[in-house]
Amino acid sequence: MATKTAPTLETVERLFDEIDEWYSRVHKIRQKLARLKRGSEAYLDVMPDLWVEADVLKRKVEVAADALNEFEEALPDGD
Repeated sequence: MATKTAPTLETVERLFDEIDEWYSRVHKIRQKLARLKRGSEAYLDVMPDLWVEADVLKRKVEVAADALNEFEEALPDGD
């Protein structure tokens, strides 16, 4: 059975950098929506884009949170 290695701090930081980058994609879509009439056809046409980007963001957050947890669990006890 293979032993799983905890991610490095650099890996964890990179994962959170990706979250920042992806959030900016979500934010741009939200800004676009803010310029459109709420509920209009154009507004509703953009909603699937928001869903896709939000779903990817959610998955990236889950991966980063797991990596952070694994990193923290691998740290030596401070006792």
